[in-house]
Amino acid sequence: MCFACEKPIHEKVEDICLNCRIALPRVMQSKNHPNPVEKIFKGRLQLERATAFLRFEKQGKLQSLLHHLKYKGVSSIGLNLGELAAVELLDYNFFEGIEAIVPLPIHPKKVKIRGYNQSDLIAEGIAKVTGLEVLNTSIIKDTNSASQTRKSRFERWQNVATAFKVTTTDKLKHKHVLLVDDVVTTGATAESCGLTLLNVDGLKLSFLSIACTY
Repeated sequence: MCFACEKPIHEKVEDICLNCRIALPRVMQSKNHPNPVEKIFKGRLQLERATAFLRFEKQGKLQSLLHHLKYKGVSSIGLNLGELAAVELLDYNFFEGIEAIVPLPIHPKKVKIRGYNQSDLIAEGIAKVTGLEVLNTSIIKDTNSASQTRKSRFERWQNVATAFKVTTTDKLKHKHVLLVDDVVTTGATAESCGLTLLNVDGLKLSFLSIACTY
């Protein structure tokens, strides 16, 4: 079954039918077109580049996919979305110069409940296409923050301001790393994680989310 349109899949693809893969709303990737994710972090986080792959629409196909990924245990959706994003973004040289991928961590309690960190799966999908190393133990979230869903931008920032900790700098020093998330809304969580990473000697940072709400 396609978890985007909930219709049977007849093609040799998993989780997302070909029609839905084509129909998912892309974020325009162009140097001449304002990027909503770069706007979110402007003046807040020093990034080499930043983008989202898809636009999040309420009640849309992507919302259904992310719901099944995060709350229904369909982990393969994360891998598929990561692969799909990487294949298309390669055409725009988005990964040029990037040396490793850091999935945005979630608290171990959430991993235990969900069975996985969805950003780990997305990163694995990207790595499958790009060959980049995934560093999913170099930074952890050691504060179990309350849900961000109904919080204002300032409340979201307060909620995660000191939530992250670098555990080892061995593979981060003087590297250009890509921070990967599933959905960016206000950017508070990614900002907090990114600022923590930027404390590492010589680290350069880029950011990619599968979706943005703008």
